[in-house]
Amino acid sequence: MKHISIIFLLLTFCSCSSTQSLSGYWTGTMEMNGKSVDLTIDLDSEETGFSSYDLMLLETPLSKKETISFSVVFFDAKVVFDGKISGNKISGKATINGGPPNMNIAFKITKHTKKPVKPYTVESLTIQSNEVYLSADIYKPKTNELHPAIVLLPGSNRDNPKRNLAYYADFFVKLGFEVLIFDKRGSGNSMGNSITATYEDLTNDAIACLEFLAKRESVNNHKIGLWGLSQGGMLLPYIASKTEIPSFLISVVPETDGMHEAAAFSDSLRVVLRGYSPEEGRIAAESHRKVALMISKGSNYKDVENYINNNARRYSFMSLTGLYENINIDEESFKGAYWQGRTYNFYMYWQSLNIKALCIFGGADDLVDPVKNANRLSSINNMNIQTVVFKNANHVLKKSFNPSTNTEFDFPRIIEGYSEYVEKWIKSEIYK
Repeated sequence: MKHISIIFLLLTFCSCSSTQSLSGYWTGTMEMNGKSVDLTIDLDSEETGFSSYDLMLLETPLSKKETISFSVVFFDAKVVFDGKISGNKISGKATINGGPPNMNIAFKITKHTKKPVKPYTVESLTIQSNEVYLSADIYKPKTNELHPAIVLLPGSNRDNPKRNLAYYADFFVKLGFEVLIFDKRGSGNSMGNSITATYEDLTNDAIACLEFLAKRESVNNHKIGLWGLSQGGMLLPYIASKTEIPSFLISVVPETDGMHEAAAFSDSLRVVLRGYSPEEGRIAAESHRKVALMISKGSNYKDVENYINNNARRYSFMSLTGLYENINIDEESFKGAYWQGRTYNFYMYWQSLNIKALCIFGGADDLVDPVKNANRLSSINNMNIQTVVFKNANHVLKKSFNPSTNTEFDFPRIIEGYSEYVEKWIKSEIYK
């Protein structure tokens, strides 16, 4: 269940003719084809940041130079911004290299004399999880009462530093929570090996963070929860079965059965969308289920590698699948979650869940089947579980947009109603 942001992977300033110094705190908008999103560039801190609440990005690092041009990976293509300074304003255009025609972005930003003061503090610290130390940040509201608290868990990307969850931390801390985010094991400044890390390792990391929050004097330890995206959301009921600390869960696009089912869905969809038949898509899906069965019955990495190679020789479309990407299996990596995680099924943990849970799906998700998973959860008839599907949302609850097929452009912004729905649920279930 790989999660890759399609909107801003890199933001770096590049050279241009102007020598005027860029500094300060700038806000404004980006606009394309009549659609606009907010834009903030903070050039005063050591790690300058690019932010857009509409795009669910907060303080994305960028490199600063004495220029007024910058570039960004946008829709998996490089976008070059060129602007002119006029007093305390910068305005200009952006061009998408390799993108669809007539999709130029206009942007306008204004410099402010003062940077807004945040209603919270951020404390950096280290948390021990067995033999591994995790680099963490705690976002704390500037209020004196006891706060509910929440640990945020990322998706399956092996390189997953805590800054990727800064937007969500900002969202929850503004609702009154103390929020803990951390560099995923093997990422950023956290110790550990992301390749060999197992679901048990990731579960222990989450529990260590929960235990840390439960000991804080400023936290109401009867109202501590977990939020997870993709892989993180999938693991939530399993984690809750191992500790009594969490009193609620918020699971975003979880695969209820296990990662092999998510892989089966996403690869079968990819094969069909590339022009192959539904039957060939089914074969791609069944190959993932076969691998999961092999591993659960004790097959070693060579057995699995041979099966994948033979399958690839038999079916040309297997080159489109995640299995083919891992056609050469390393013995050490075979011990990690990518392979051994295929033996886990989480449905039983949803069935026995005895705390409140909100499960959110994107109706246009191409990595996790929203209809199947929402129906699976609803069929449990567990009154603790509430599900919602946002029709046009993708895997990260942004508005789904494919510039190669859609005629009406819109930015992949946060899906309408998502934040409001979560806030309403929190107020009714956590603050009641």
